[in-house]
Amino acid sequence: MAITAPFPAPRLVQRPVQRPVQRPVQRPVQRPVQRPVQRPASSTIRLTTKGRVFLLVITILALFTVVVAGGRFSAGATSPEVRTPGSVSAGRPAAAVVVVQPGESLWSIAQQVAPGSDPREVVGRIRDLNGMADAVVTPGQSLVVPVIN
Repeated sequence: MAITAPFPAPRLVQRPVQRPVQRPVQRPVQRPVQRPVQRPASSTIRLTTKGRVFLLVITILALFTVVVAGGRFSAGATSPEVRTPGSVSAGRPAAAVVVVQPGESLWSIAQQVAPGSDPREVVGRIRDLNGMADAVVTPGQSLVVPVIN
């Protein structure tokens, strides 16, 4: 026996399957990573052409200055200035520069400078001109001596 239902059987209607709407995925924009600019170490110096020329000129000027200054000092040591009796200025007696040789003393220098004068007086004048406390001299020492006629 079959049982029948008092109402008609439902029709099967196929409905379209509704899928959820897929929206495009919004990903954050990736920007390139900004790294700090790497500068050369402080111990390295980069010179431009102008910088090299500048350093060359400064070096040449410094060397020139040293040579000129050295020439002036050495010229004064090798060629002593000798004043003649005619070059006496303001009532001062003329003077010359003598370099002490090995074996010389103030006494022998005084006898050479003023052979006709008393050596004691000439030694006293030499000590006064050079600001010496005693009569000790060393070879190579430059002394200002009076020129006595």
